[in-house]
Amino acid sequence: MRKALIVLIALISITCLVSCGGGSSSKSAKETVEITWWIPKAEDSTYYMSYEENPAVRYLETMEFNGHKIDLKFTVPISGSERDNFNTLLMTEDYRKIFDMSYCTSSPAELLEDGVIWDLTPYMEEYMPHYMEIIRSDESLAPYVYNTIDGEKKILSLYSITNETPSNFMGLNYRRDWVAKYGTNPVTGQKFTYGYTDPSDYNTYYDDVVFPSGGNDPIYVSDWEWMFEIFEKAFADLGITDGYCISIFYKGYAESGGNFDSAFGGGTPLWFRNPEGDAEFGGTSEAMRTYLQMMNNWYNKGWLDKNFAEHTADQIYAIESAKINSGKIGAFVGRRGNSGGQMDNGDKLTEGIMVYGAPPAINDVYGSDAVKNHEPYSLYQYSHLRGNLVVSTKATEEELKTILSMLDYLYTEEGGTLLAFGLTKEQNDVLQDPTYAKYNLTEGAFHREILADGSIAYHRDVKLVDDNDLASAMAAKRLTIGYYSPGFVPALNESYTKCALYNMAQWDKYYNTGYIDKALQNQFTPEEAATYSKVYANVDTYMSQNIPKFISGQLDVNGADWDNYCKMLNKYSPDKITKIYQRIFDAVK
Repeated sequence: MRKALIVLIALISITCLVSCGGGSSSKSAKETVEITWWIPKAEDSTYYMSYEENPAVRYLETMEFNGHKIDLKFTVPISGSERDNFNTLLMTEDYRKIFDMSYCTSSPAELLEDGVIWDLTPYMEEYMPHYMEIIRSDESLAPYVYNTIDGEKKILSLYSITNETPSNFMGLNYRRDWVAKYGTNPVTGQKFTYGYTDPSDYNTYYDDVVFPSGGNDPIYVSDWEWMFEIFEKAFADLGITDGYCISIFYKGYAESGGNFDSAFGGGTPLWFRNPEGDAEFGGTSEAMRTYLQMMNNWYNKGWLDKNFAEHTADQIYAIESAKINSGKIGAFVGRRGNSGGQMDNGDKLTEGIMVYGAPPAINDVYGSDAVKNHEPYSLYQYSHLRGNLVVSTKATEEELKTILSMLDYLYTEEGGTLLAFGLTKEQNDVLQDPTYAKYNLTEGAFHREILADGSIAYHRDVKLVDDNDLASAMAAKRLTIGYYSPGFVPALNESYTKCALYNMAQWDKYYNTGYIDKALQNQFTPEEAATYSKVYANVDTYMSQNIPKFISGQLDVNGADWDNYCKMLNKYSPDKITKIYQRIFDAVK
């Protein structure tokens, strides 16, 4: 029902843009308003020399907002200097009228207190009605989009919002080809059959693999342990002596949960929001202890990399990537580029490789019933929020109204397509953009199709489906603002292979409600931000030093070592952060 309402809002929104303060084509414009904007990244100079030349940006400048034309001027730091550049501008009070918050170390509340940004609350209903309609339609957004200042709910920053959760770029992967080749049906004992209907196309792979839980994918811990035994057969047959069944992060856990970290009750090893809407800390929980019992068992069986704690420089999705790419690891956290047969190098260990994605696991083996058979609800996943920005006091009040009117247009269906896809044929006919002519896009970057149920399907030009860099340059994705309406995510996903789409569906099998997005830190008061920084640093350091020792057996998770660990960890006061999160959750209930 909510999606249908939002589709209806999107379709009718353009008709009220003028009356709501949004874009118009009136000839009675007042003076042009210059809008300076700091963004962390632009496009490659292959397409154009400055972001002012972006086709979608140029189209915005043909419109009027609050009776004004606009002139957009962008500041883009040199790659690698984003944080330094932003902080320099802030310290020298040379910041822009709009700035992206990606590299800001201060919260919006702190910036407001320092007089750097506007309190947008009094202007939102009149100048951003589309934004307000969207955030009211989804109550889960409330903890993020509102700040509580002196007991009052305020809007200090604006978020980019998507109706559909964007597909994850990483998750659990495993060697499906090894399972098919070396495994047998857990019920009948028969060998699996597998192959390709077209040997030249890895997307045509098929098999009849069945896991002990009865399905075609690994769901439970017992499925994974069955699979690890199969991997051991592969190692023996292929002569792999320096491989292992699964790679794990050097800390021994992922603070966002997911994978195996949330298999024992749904939460995360650090702070999360439970199904009742309350904040919890998982570092000393029964779930965490049971997770470590499992990991210690896997370590003792030789299923884990004995040196996992040494890979401190590796991202969680690229742990010993050279060994993964050489075909020596059975399961790992990887990205879309690892899916299917894309890692086939034609050598002994990778020829015929087929990498499948798997959902976060559910424990059905270890511990008490309290930590068994719970679907994970805390995991790394893209949220409905994709970034935020603020409007600084460099803008006058009259300019603020124009800026908000312009930004509100980006929360309409038409404005959103400009950001996500680029220009339609009709828009380009008005603009006559030279970049669109250069790349033969004069028929537009996309077109709409109204489906039988009234929803909209978006079809992008094939050149943009095949080239993500070109697609980004022809739209205005670097603005990281606006609204992605229903249908946007499926259209953007057309760029991915069949295998990648399958893997992404597995990684997103469960929906995150527990892992607390770092965007929530924007709601901290200055005092809370200082407390968080100190407590988090102490907790993170202590856990990352000791959790690997429990996994390797240097510390005994079943004895006094665990009790001592809990006592010491609690001395760092993780409950202080729990209380901060709870304050925010309570404020928007």
